[in-house]
Amino acid sequence: MFTHIEKQVHKLERFEDEDGRKYQTPTGEKYPSITTVLGETSDKSALFAWKKRVGEEKAAAISLAATTRGTAMHHLCEDYLSNEPLSDDNVAGNFMFLGIRPALDRIDNVRLLEAPLFSHSLKVAGTVDCIAEIDNELAVIDFKTSKKPKNEEWISDYFMQAAFYFTAYYEMYSEMPKKIAILISVQDGTLQEFYIDGKDVIPWVERLKNRIAMFYNKVEERKNG
Repeated sequence: MFTHIEKQVHKLERFEDEDGRKYQTPTGEKYPSITTVLGETSDKSALFAWKKRVGEEKAAAISLAATTRGTAMHHLCEDYLSNEPLSDDNVAGNFMFLGIRPALDRIDNVRLLEAPLFSHSLKVAGTVDCIAEIDNELAVIDFKTSKKPKNEEWISDYFMQAAFYFTAYYEMYSEMPKKIAILISVQDGTLQEFYIDGKDVIPWVERLKNRIAMFYNKVEERKNG
């Protein structure tokens, strides 16, 4: 059984507009989601090359399978950490969950699960996977799935996403996490763990600020034709 330390969860209205997914804060601000910001400002050259190589139809099928598998695993992680019974509806999701479960068993004192966060300083919002203690240290924890093992230099967007959650959680709850933990369940059954110490988060926040500025500039350019 996982212990939960209750935090007030701020309900945010989530909606879509021409600029992508957005959240409305309790005080009325409308901020883009962190996934929209990073998705709109990422280098898509490798993605376009892959789609050209395998074909649009096959690429769409692979992407849908990966999304379905990832969503199923996320639901299982949330249920498991919530001390809820687990579903076995998705075989691939269950397999990926088994890969990440050893890391989940090192988590306790859960603060937030699948909870909305926003930052007035960054003007971004999003839904964090988990804020909890892992190995007895408070962390922003992100659950990921992957077909193949990742090199650390490939996952800079993961670190920037988590750096946003780190910043927003501190802004909203005045509690400073000790680290960021990216947990990746790989299709071959292995588990990858990547960590950033709290003192090393600031450079990632600065990189994120550049991407946020790029996003808002693109929005302004669209408005101006």
